[in-house]
Amino acid sequence: MRKILHYTLVAAFALWVPAGWAQATAQAPDRLAEASTPRISVGGPRVTLERLLAHAARHAPALAVAAAEIDLADEERALAQPLLSDNAVLQAGVGPRIQRGGDRARAPNAQVQLLQPIEIGGQRSLRRDVARAAGRTRDRAFEQARWQVHQQLHAGYRTALAARRNAEIAQRLAMFSEGLVDVARRRVLTGDAARLVEQLAEADAAQARQRAAAALQAYRDACLSLAEVAGWSATSPPEPAGDLPVPRRAPTLDELTRFARAGNPELQVQGAFVEEAETRAALARRDAWPDPWIGFQYGFEGAPNGGPGEHVIMGMIQLGIPSFDLNQGEVARRTAQHRVARERRDALSSMLVVRLERLRSAVSAAAERVDAFGEHILPRFEENLTMLRRAFELGEIDLLRVSVALERFLGVQQQALEAHADYFSAIAALEAQVGQEIWPGLEEAQ
Repeated sequence: MRKILHYTLVAAFALWVPAGWAQATAQAPDRLAEASTPRISVGGPRVTLERLLAHAARHAPALAVAAAEIDLADEERALAQPLLSDNAVLQAGVGPRIQRGGDRARAPNAQVQLLQPIEIGGQRSLRRDVARAAGRTRDRAFEQARWQVHQQLHAGYRTALAARRNAEIAQRLAMFSEGLVDVARRRVLTGDAARLVEQLAEADAAQARQRAAAALQAYRDACLSLAEVAGWSATSPPEPAGDLPVPRRAPTLDELTRFARAGNPELQVQGAFVEEAETRAALARRDAWPDPWIGFQYGFEGAPNGGPGEHVIMGMIQLGIPSFDLNQGEVARRTAQHRVARERRDALSSMLVVRLERLRSAVSAAAERVDAFGEHILPRFEENLTMLRRAFELGEIDLLRVSVALERFLGVQQQALEAHADYFSAIAALEAQVGQEIWPGLEEAQ
């Protein structure tokens, strides 16, 4: 009878523990069931990419420097403006005219000569060509800087979106770990688990909080990088609006090549450098030509014997004997600069197609990696956490298996986000070569 009563009490206790455990679970604050994906923020406003680009167009430090460098072409414009490239020369002489023999009579003599060098080899026209070419080079350099800012913000915006998603997952995992501590504590109180389980849960929660802090700092760094490029205030850095864009395959090589030939910023700058170097070399060769001097001479010749003095007025022209070996150092330097600029342009042009194909394949490969995870991998993270929590509550798995499962789930999430990050990096590198957005407005559409 005692044996039967003992088994009855044991069975009743076994039934009471799950019932009491379920009742305590239902009545206790459930951080996991009520938790949703946390809103991550670093204290800045949510801005669209369009607004960020508009702000950068007015306040980006790199654009301010590039705009100021345009004024460097004013030197060439100033050199091309004067009609006369050199100063006139005035010569004057005064002295006596002494008659030989006799009483050596004297009379005053004076002479004034004014000569002005003029260029007849077209140097002034070439200087204007140099000024225009230098202006085009500076303009192309400004456009290159503008596109670099645009592209950096475009890439940084995507990176910040991925960093925020990573911070959200890390914060959600920290909340989940805190919930596991509550579950473990209740199981310890009901005698369903040892005290060590609670301590292990607390250790896992501390590790999750550390991950969340590191992920939040990575997101803050991404937002501050946007502020640095766009000239935004550091006290409230811009935060991206929207979600991660859906990856797409890269356009064909022919399309990218056509875009890059017309819009590659570096190729445009190198082409402008070639034109400028060519005009400078032509000017250096023309500067070796001699410049004639034209002017007039006035002379007064007194009469030693007391007769009337004579006034002499003559037009003057002075011609140098041509020696085309002059200015050869400058000619050689400018010719070499032209050759180097041309080779750089041709080398960049020859490598462009190969570079585009490499980056295009990188974009497509990264998009395939993202597709391999499927569009439900990231959203399924919440579902997996709920299933783990229920299994741990019911004692179906122990805390060690929960930790292992969390590591696997988190690893998959990290790999998916890394695939997105690689995709964004490949897109950024490809757009840097193409010189335009591959899919304009994609982020805004998301």
